[in-house]
Amino acid sequence: MADFEEKPLAPEAHRITMHHDDRKHYRSSCIKCCGCTMVIFGIVGITMLVLMLTVFKAKDPTMHLNYVTIKGLESANLFSLLPSTNLTVEADISIKNPNAAAFKFKNAVTGIYYENVLIAEAKTPKGTAKAYRTFRLTITVDVMLQTLLRVPRFLGDLTAGEMPMSTRSSIRGKVEIIKIIKKNVGVKMDCSLTVILASENYKDLNCKRSVSI
Repeated sequence: MADFEEKPLAPEAHRITMHHDDRKHYRSSCIKCCGCTMVIFGIVGITMLVLMLTVFKAKDPTMHLNYVTIKGLESANLFSLLPSTNLTVEADISIKNPNAAAFKFKNAVTGIYYENVLIAEAKTPKGTAKAYRTFRLTITVDVMLQTLLRVPRFLGDLTAGEMPMSTRSSIRGKVEIIKIIKKNVGVKMDCSLTVILASENYKDLNCKRSVSI
């Protein structure tokens, strides 16, 4: 009889078995990982919300009138005022930016009034108030002398050496924080004061400010 050679049995297919404890541990690890991810996203979200409500919140810029004076009237009288007389108004205005980003503004307009009559007007070029900084504008503008002379009380005020005046300033600009938060702002300031001609000083300064969006 022919001899039959025994052949080894084919090995069983490779199987990976996961015991109950291993599955429980894997599930627990997934839950912990998801939980940590959610906590991290939650912390980041809360941090961003707090920053947007505090540091990144767009605040309104403010405007201040530091001084204003009229030059050329300190030693003048009615007989010395000629059409060629050079009268100028000097004003210094501050724009305070309380934001974490720059405040870029367009042309600022300042009008000088005497008895509600416009006697001088200045338009300043556009500029930028840096973050947490104060931008100062110094304005020098010629007075419309013929208009000033037509005000009925001018002679009396010139003799007394004091002139009640008012200023109106307006400016529009934009605050843009991290390319996300954008705010267009208009700032207005109306001031009244009395200019002392002899000393080129002033008194009784009173300003009212308003902001429009």
